[in-house]
Amino acid sequence: MIRRNEVSDDGPDNDAVRELITGMCDRYLGWFPGEHDRLYQLRLQLANPSVDLRRRSTIPQGHLCGSGIVLLPDAKVLMLHHKSLGIWVVPGGHYDVEDGRPAVTAIRETEEETGISGIRLHPWHLQHRIPLDIDTHSIPANDAKEEGAHQHFDFRYVLELDHPEYTLACLNLDGNEVLGYRAVPVDDVDPASSIAPALRKLGMLTGSPVT
Repeated sequence: MIRRNEVSDDGPDNDAVRELITGMCDRYLGWFPGEHDRLYQLRLQLANPSVDLRRRSTIPQGHLCGSGIVLLPDAKVLMLHHKSLGIWVVPGGHYDVEDGRPAVTAIRETEEETGISGIRLHPWHLQHRIPLDIDTHSIPANDAKEEGAHQHFDFRYVLELDHPEYTLACLNLDGNEVLGYRAVPVDDVDPASSIAPALRKLGMLTGSPVT
């Protein structure tokens, strides 16, 4: 399968993206100064101009991704059963060169995987120009895709919906990527899940204490 980010350069070049992400990391650490270790691998790759984190073919160093924490009524979030990894995750996927910003990736991937329209960033992101969470996690080798083990640098954004009460009834899941869905109460998400650190920060968006 041909992937858009391997054949198109209709977006900012590597240097511009490195500068953008570096600035985002600096602002992020201003908000979350205790997370330097979580960003170590990402910042290490950003410091190397020969590494192009925009492209899925950047292996084993890793590449950029974006994920959407879709807020649902009754303090729930949308979780998808990932076909390839066999685990429950929030919607998300690989950065495409033409995305420009990880926030665009998060929205685009959420739309593609769920069929949801009317998605927008939570205003907190527009004000502070950072994701709620930046996570680095290891992806195992996948022989079927001819991909070696590598890192995902995942930028997590909280997404709001125009009509959240109708969302689950209107889902049109991408069967190539997703096996099923759940509306999961935030407090019930596995604390060992990679998305758990982001969910613990959700109170920042409403002014409630972060637990």
